[in-house]
Order: sequence, then structure tokens, then C-alpha cells
Amino acid sequence: MDEVVTKQEGHAFRIVFNRPERMNAVNEALYQQTFDALNCADNDPNVRCVILSGNGRAFCAGADLKAHKSGERTRDEREAYIMLGQRVCERIQIMKMPVIAEVHGYALGGGAEIATSADFLVISEDAQLGFPEVAIGTYVGGGVTLRLPWLIGLRKAAGLLLLGDRITGAKCLEIGLATAAPPAQHLKEHTAALVERIVRNAPLPMARLKAAINFPHSPDNLFRSEAEDLLAIMETRDWAEGVAAFAERRSPRFEGR
Repeated sequence: MDEVVTKQEGHAFRIVFNRPERMNAVNEALYQQTFDALNCADNDPNVRCVILSGNGRAFCAGADLKAHKSGERTRDEREAYIMLGQRVCERIQIMKMPVIAEVHGYALGGGAEIATSADFLVISEDAQLGFPEVAIGTYVGGGVTLRLPWLIGLRKAAGLLLLGDRITGAKCLEIGLATAAPPAQHLKEHTAALVERIVRNAPLPMARLKAAINFPHSPDNLFRSEAEDLLAIMETRDWAEGVAAFAERRSPRFEGR
């Protein structure tokens, strides 16, 4: 089964995470196939908008920590995995056309990073979004350390990142993170209405506006420095404890080592 499936919807290109049995938790294959699909869309002159969504009960539940627990990765393998995730979020942010994240169920960790990377976040009012990394001994990526404070302000971003709280789609709308937070049964309807407005607009000025809005400064150092921080954290005892605790369904015991 493909980890990602794609569908052309008029001038929109839908990319669907397709690991419903794991709530679309990210692994190397899902990241790589998503990156390839984004590149495909960005190079297609008939595509004016990309939609990201998930099959099953969730948009994306974050990193597949059971996969982390199942075997040891070398440092190089960990770095390759981290950089795949960084490249996906960077591609979403720098590609020429607007990207919509259509979120239902859960967008956690890596899933929240992908959702935050999108230009528009349409999230069902009862969905849950969060960055639980500090609670499980790991670290964020996807440009979130810059992008989240930029979107919602430093205080609100600090609460989400340093406390690891989950918030509902309705709360995302209230704090300015979401574009819309409709009832779950109207989620696709809201996305379709937004797509209709986007594809009527001129693509060339939209591409320049997106670049100007997203990156008034170069993104190069952001994604590399986040990756280095995450790689360093993945070499600590606390990271291994967080992964083990998650897999064993218990509270982690962090030692600061």
C-alpha cells in the first residue's frame, strides 16, 4: 500500500496520508512520498493549489515512535530521517502555490508541523493539534521555532511548545492559527470553497506574494539548525526513555541526560 495517495481535483492537487492503521504517523516512506508529490504538484502548470489531508481517523499523529523503538538507527540514518521531515515542511512553505492543510482527528508532533507549514489551515472544530515533543523527550522541527511565534505570537507559542498542550480546532481559530474551524461534517465543504477562491486568482502574483509573506529572510539556517538540535536530542538518554515510555504506555522518567 502506498503511504501517500494523490488525486487531481480540477486545478487542485490532493495529497492524502495513507497509513490509517497507524493514524498516519510519519515514517521515512511517508515523508519521501509526500516530498515527491509536492515536487510533482509544484512543477505542474495546471496545479494552482495543494490540499494535504489524511485517511482514517486522523490527519497525522506525528512520528511513528513504535518504529523508533523497534530498532536502532545509526546517527546518519537518524539525520536522514530528520532532514526528510524538514524538507517536506520547507517544500510546503517555499513552493509556488498555496497549500491547504485539511485537518481532522489529530495533528500532533510532525503532523502539527506539516499543518502549521501550510498557508491555510482548515481544521474541524473538534480536532486536536499539539506539539507534545517536550513531554516525550524529543524536539520540534518543520520551521516551527520561527513559524509558530510568527503566526500566533511568542506567549501563545511558548505555551504550546514548552508545555506540550493540545488544543482544539476551535481554539486554533481563536488564537489565529487556523483559517477556519467548521464542524467535522462540513470540513471538506470549507476546503472546497477555499480552493475555488484560490484557483480563480492569478498564479504568478500569488507565487511572489507567498514568497514575500513566508520568507522575508532566508530559510536556509532555520531548517538546518532545527535538524541539528533534534539530532542532538535523539542521542540523549532522555530521548530513548521517552520513546520507550511511549511504546510501553507509561509516564517517562527524565533525568536530564
